[in-house]
Amino acid sequence: ALDADIAAALAGASARVYAGALAADIERFARGARVSTRFGDEGALLRARLAIDSEGACTFNGAGACVAAGLDVSAFFDGDAFDVQGLEAAATDAVIALEAAHWVSLPPSEAIGDGAAATRAIALRIEGLSTLLMSSGLAYDSDDGRAVAAAISSLASAAAATASAQLAEKLGARSGAEDTASITSTRTAADRIKPPVLFSLVAKRGAELWRAINPSTPMRHAQRISFAPAARMDIDGGCEPLGEIAPFRPRGDGGIGRRVVAPVVDGLRALGYAPGDIIEIAAHAEGRRTLEGAPAISLETLARKGLPDSSLEAIDAAVRDGFPVRAAIHPAVVGADVLRETFGLPEDVAAGRRGDLLRTLGFSDDDAAAADAWAQGAGEIKGAPGLAPAHRAIFVSGEAIDAEARIAMAAALAPFASDALALRLQERGDIEALAARAASAGVTSLAFLAGPSAPLVLPEYEEEKSVPQAETAVVESLRERATERVTDQDASGLGTRRRLPDRRKGYIQKSSVGGHKVYLHTGEYDDGVLGEIFIDMHKEGAAFRSLMNNFAIAISIGLQYGVPLEEFVDAFVFTRFEPAGEVKGNDSIRHATSILDYVFRELAVSYLDRGDLAHVDPFAARGDGIGAMAVDAEAAIRLMSRGFARGQAPDNLVVLAPRGGARRPVETAAESRPASTPDAYEKDPCPECGHFTVARAVGGVLSCAACGWKVKHA
Repeated sequence: ALDADIAAALAGASARVYAGALAADIERFARGARVSTRFGDEGALLRARLAIDSEGACTFNGAGACVAAGLDVSAFFDGDAFDVQGLEAAATDAVIALEAAHWVSLPPSEAIGDGAAATRAIALRIEGLSTLLMSSGLAYDSDDGRAVAAAISSLASAAAATASAQLAEKLGARSGAEDTASITSTRTAADRIKPPVLFSLVAKRGAELWRAINPSTPMRHAQRISFAPAARMDIDGGCEPLGEIAPFRPRGDGGIGRRVVAPVVDGLRALGYAPGDIIEIAAHAEGRRTLEGAPAISLETLARKGLPDSSLEAIDAAVRDGFPVRAAIHPAVVGADVLRETFGLPEDVAAGRRGDLLRTLGFSDDDAAAADAWAQGAGEIKGAPGLAPAHRAIFVSGEAIDAEARIAMAAALAPFASDALALRLQERGDIEALAARAASAGVTSLAFLAGPSAPLVLPEYEEEKSVPQAETAVVESLRERATERVTDQDASGLGTRRRLPDRRKGYIQKSSVGGHKVYLHTGEYDDGVLGEIFIDMHKEGAAFRSLMNNFAIAISIGLQYGVPLEEFVDAFVFTRFEPAGEVKGNDSIRHATSILDYVFRELAVSYLDRGDLAHVDPFAARGDGIGAMAVDAEAAIRLMSRGFARGQAPDNLVVLAPRGGARRPVETAAESRPASTPDAYEKDPCPECGHFTVARAVGGVLSCAACGWKVKHA
């Protein structure tokens, strides 16, 4: 019988139940599978699943269960040669493992169990093809790249078919006749593959196995090879190209930043680049984590501007922690005293409450972008110095691979696919034409990913700019009254606590800072001003948890007594203590030097529009693909609490970005403005409420859209 430990490694611990029942002749096929598990997949070799899932991992349409396994073909290439025997053995062993998984799996219904017993559907998913191509120095969109992918797929599918036929001879064939024409056409396709010399033995062995299979031979399994997308996002599955070549990952220095994936380094080495050149090319994508030698904005340039060594060291430390240049060269890092004494900046500018320090120092946005690419990485190597122009196509990945190249790769793999060949394409250009070309290539399942939505464009109206001379005195009177009212409010508000309503709105942000979960709760006044915060770290020790709770209470009391949020932000950002490090779960902040640094960065981004303290543009970080600064209509229920509104918000309510004042009902037609001329707010505040929502109507009527104040002038 098959050894229980080998079966457990192949099919999971539950395979021990079936190990004693396997036929003795199957034992010779179990030689220790070479399927890669370096990604830490929770199912080891196997991931049992129902027949159809949302990703199309196994598009078997029969009334039965289908078990799937991933085979990482890149694990059989060491840079000098491809292990042909290893891939053949791994495909054979994986088929045996999937057969064992069928016996030990528990179908959700009797009908599915009967269907599984009849069809024995399995799916051996080919993974790592694009990784292998880049590691060997071959472009995804090239004839050699497609030939190598086809050769490897031919060998894996032939080995799986051979193992299935041998299992059928010992254990019995599945129900249903085999498609002899399909096997014949696959054999023909295998004979036509002409890969580079390095992979010639792969194509030769695959063709030999296919010629040895009799088209009328019964099979044990309904299907065998799948090119569906991988279940994990960090694996390139099927005919999909490699994703990012320099994704954000933990770095050796404890921070978070871009790291070049291994296939890039392997590919550069295969192309003959020297180690020093590889390091320089990788640094272009990863970043150098310093401004020393950076273009436009460097430590040398900043020193010539007059910044002292202490400020330069603080700036470089912030860059090492992964902060962009605009956040590193910030008054909170440089120091307000330094800016006042060295450059004579006003108090509010030196404190960071107004202005942009980079622009104040004479740097442009292009200068900041160039310095960011130098320090934090460009994320690609196409423009890296030292990379030959002829090799740039090899290291193109992700969305840069167009639909035509993906369809061409699918056409090369289609003869060896046992199930529906799936593709995911960006929704660009003529969709119907792309679908027709994909169908002719053998693609039977096509998913179009929607691109960024177009921004909502509202018509522009020309504002009224002329003010009658007779009303100048009235405007001056309004300005004086508003100024007096604001002054009186400021004087009377000292020492008075503004209580929050018992039922208030806010939001909850769940994140992880350095591996420690943090729940940030906010409470707001009716006008949207922040009035309280709560910081919950329920898994920390009692002392630290109580300290954070009381700190949040102290901040809340300060906010309610009128301390500006800006003061707290300036005081607590860039504080350093543990826990600190990578931030997960927040769409704008990736790294924090402490819990307080993270909390007040989040509050500054959310309530003060302080994009300089974010590591990602909050508009560009949208998960739905909408581009930077896009304006769209969002469902109001996403922006408000249904419980807070007690279910009174209609489902069809949307929120549009305002361009002017809210329109209010008017008492008579004579007082209303014609529909062709929109309301335009005056530049002076309302004398009653202080809002800048005073609109002028025909007949000399000035009214406030916020509080309803109204005055009529001749």
